[in-house]
Amino acid sequence: MQESNFIIRRGLTDNVSRELIINPNFLKFENKDRVNNSFTSFEKNQIEEYRFGVKWMRYYFTFGREYIIEVKNSNKEILKINFKTYFGRKKKEYHNLCNQILSALWDNYFEELVKSYIEKHERGEEFNIGEVSFLTEGIIIETNSSIKLKKALISWEKVRTKTYVTYFAIYAVDKAVETNRGYNYLNDWNTTVLRNVITSLLKMKNIKE
Repeated sequence: MQESNFIIRRGLTDNVSRELIINPNFLKFENKDRVNNSFTSFEKNQIEEYRFGVKWMRYYFTFGREYIIEVKNSNKEILKINFKTYFGRKKKEYHNLCNQILSALWDNYFEELVKSYIEKHERGEEFNIGEVSFLTEGIIIETNSSIKLKKALISWEKVRTKTYVTYFAIYAVDKAVETNRGYNYLNDWNTTVLRNVITSLLKMKNIKE
């Protein structure tokens, strides 16, 4: 883990150079316009969840994209990091910037969170990641298979997953049509954490993916 510093320019209407600091002990972003207090700061032990993705900007046709990364702390406060590119300008540069920020967040905060969840499971403790409950015998998901969401327990030997560009899916190998759920990286908190915990536990249990 090491400190990473980035300069963010949000877009045409806000082209101010804003500093983002991802430190092993804290996260700071210069997201305010106050002279004496321009940074929002989260201590590492406050950081709990994150989500990220791209929103397309359209008006009859697609003219740009907005990269969005949000981090939530234990007080339910959300730190939003976002920047826009128009008509493909600096598209590769902004794509790389987003990936670098995500890698720094992962290395400093969320990889450790994944390890803590795996250790909890090894100790026989129950816990939740978002809407997914982890038990010693399996996981409980809210399934998409009916008009009304209903909870379903999937035993570990029947848990299967599928990774897509924008979302991660969990399903029961014997009832895939009726027992499944997708989690979107942009809209659902800690989808990457969820994916890594489940795939790691399945590998540890020698369950075929």
